[in-house]
Amino acid sequence: LITNNINFGAGSTLEFNGPLDGGGNIITYGFKGAIVNGNNATLNVNTKLLIAYDPTAGTIATINIKADNNFAFDASAGDVTILNGQAIVFEDANSILTLSNLTGGGVNNILLAADLAAPGANEGQLIFDGGVNGLNIGSNVAGTVRNIGNAGGNKFENLFINHVVTITDDVNLGIHDLVINDNADFTSSTAFNADAIQINNATYRIDANGGDLNVPAANIEFAHADAELVLQNSSNANDRTITLGADIDPNNDDEGIVTLNSVNAGRKLTIDGGVTFGRAKRLQAIKFQGAGNLGTVGITFNTANIELDTTGVLELGATTANVTLINDAVQLTQTGNIGGFLDFNAKNGTVTLNNNVNVAGAVQNTGGTNGTLIALGASNLNSVNGIAMLKVGAGAVSITKGGNTSITEIQGNGTALLTLPANFNLTGSINKTGGQALKLNFTNGGSVSGVVGTAANSVGDITTAGATSFASSVNAKGTATLSGTTSFADTFTNTGAVTLAQRFYHNFAKNVTATSFAANGATINFG
Repeated sequence: LITNNINFGAGSTLEFNGPLDGGGNIITYGFKGAIVNGNNATLNVNTKLLIAYDPTAGTIATINIKADNNFAFDASAGDVTILNGQAIVFEDANSILTLSNLTGGGVNNILLAADLAAPGANEGQLIFDGGVNGLNIGSNVAGTVRNIGNAGGNKFENLFINHVVTITDDVNLGIHDLVINDNADFTSSTAFNADAIQINNATYRIDANGGDLNVPAANIEFAHADAELVLQNSSNANDRTITLGADIDPNNDDEGIVTLNSVNAGRKLTIDGGVTFGRAKRLQAIKFQGAGNLGTVGITFNTANIELDTTGVLELGATTANVTLINDAVQLTQTGNIGGFLDFNAKNGTVTLNNNVNVAGAVQNTGGTNGTLIALGASNLNSVNGIAMLKVGAGAVSITKGGNTSITEIQGNGTALLTLPANFNLTGSINKTGGQALKLNFTNGGSVSGVVGTAANSVGDITTAGATSFASSVNAKGTATLSGTTSFADTFTNTGAVTLAQRFYHNFAKNVTATSFAANGATINFG
């Protein structure tokens, strides 16, 4: 029905009746004219799909949606306010109401002036469709709560989400089954209370912008390998906590993505509840995003991959995943073990390991030689290669795998022992620009290309075994116990005792200074 306007006299009724076409397909009916005197009108919807395109459709006094029929308010022509003295009647459990912005030139709004009631318990169908540019659904008075469902405890049976749809925090959703269809991007801080939530190849965002949230979580299903759940805090003013009531699991291993996003600098998102992401089945990926801080202490992450794209401070619990930096400004404090590799990925981030936190896989740097790894206490590291700075010494640290290793500088942040593996051949220096008197144990051969300590920043005890060589000067203060074949290409200065193991050769190309020197039958070559 195309007309400039539809003028309703007192007690007027307009009814649309339309069958399916000859092939059994839905025929779409629509009217685009402005509604005049809508307060007099009753609209009966007895066709499979009727779309009202003019914002004045929100003034129609009564809309009766018959069984298996669908009435749509479309905001493409501008924002629409509904339920302002208006009754929307679902005459059957299968009556359908659609709110959409199919072709609007920007994000448009459909605003509720009152609650939208379900016809009964788990009855009535809803479709929200953002169309080309997105749809916001909210209250016509910001901050005044409106309910979609939940009136008298009755929830709508289904809500289907298409394209980009945002529900503002002042709208409470009472839904039995929430289905987020392929390519949709849905944001709501209340939809998580649905009895069942199905995320297809789509994104569901739970935003704690308006306050802390308690999310049941057990009702969320990742129905597609690339289904994404986003937990975020977009508040400019407040830190927020999202507490999860259950583990978050996909249907199958290596499916489903969870993104944790602290959007704004200076604000924090904390994930609480002591749960596991991917306990029964491993998630495909977990992503950390945003300019704000993130806290996940007590949360365990079982996923194939963790991606760090944050510029704030991040605390990460134990994970079986491979961890990869995506941003140069990453500041990660690892509070639990990393079961996979840690890849700096050519990013100049900083990763700090709390005491007794270990990395089971390689610490590596794909495509770069930057980044800083700091151990605040005891740690076991599989291998370390390709980073700019390794700070150890606050507790005993051991590296398991040797071979050719590039670390621009190893620096002591304490005086505990660093145990190095067989054939640890370091291209780099130790305590070149700073550092405390870190103890070194070369367990079975190795080499260092740069300086080992300076007069201002000496290392501590040095213990060697196997064939060990130092290409530059060595400055130590402590006990040096040299076994195997040990070679010094530059000066060796030790404020402490030097003990040479017998039957081995020790080569000193330049001056040697020590508090005491015990040869013990060893062979010494000078010059």
